[in-house]
Amino acid sequence: MKNFIVLTLIFMLSGLSGYAQEDLSNYSFEPALKEMDRLMSKGQKNSFSIVIDGLSKKDIEKSWGKYIKDHDTKSKWDKKKKEYFADNAKVREISDNTIDIYSQLNEAGDRVELTVWMDLGGAFLSSYDHPQKIKEGEAFILEFATNMEKKRIDNFRKKQEDKLGDLKGDLKDLQKDKGKLEKDIEDYEKKIAEARKKIETNVTNQGTKEEEIKVQEAYVEKVKEIKTQLENKQ
Repeated sequence: MKNFIVLTLIFMLSGLSGYAQEDLSNYSFEPALKEMDRLMSKGQKNSFSIVIDGLSKKDIEKSWGKYIKDHDTKSKWDKKKKEYFADNAKVREISDNTIDIYSQLNEAGDRVELTVWMDLGGAFLSSYDHPQKIKEGEAFILEFATNMEKKRIDNFRKKQEDKLGDLKGDLKDLQKDKGKLEKDIEDYEKKIAEARKKIETNVTNQGTKEEEIKVQEAYVEKVKEIKTQLENKQ
């Protein structure tokens, strides 16, 4: 329960890199490393914790493994102890001798807390026991946190580039629709012009037909008159 409370407080108070920003207009990255005694497989030992934003635990675990491998060792997961252990790591900035590195990753939403214990051989690195080495120890963890921030920003960049691609695609579709609508208007205008010409021809034809009707009506009347004259002679 105690560890859970400590972890919760760390996540609440560690504004180290702010949060996984969706808008980098006012971007800032100020990683804050916290030093404190934390419970691990060797007991209550001095540790260094940092919160990494915007990356999954799986991504960080993989990157941490590669980072440790660069120091001539492997970070192995101990299921029983629930921690990672790297035996005989070579970090010359901290010690001329090899050191053992223990670590844990605790995930909460899109934030992951990395906790690191560094056993220098009989004593765990701390600011009160190793003031001359503390800067190098902190730099070791901060370098990794910075690498993770670069990875997060690169992921963010890719997302924004995808979004830009989508926007450009939307614009292209709109331009295509506009061209199609303009073509429709052009076709409609041609049809309207043709219809107007047909109306003009139709009106002319109606006038001609009306004249033909008048002539035919007159002729019919004349035939009727002839018929009437014939009937009157009987």
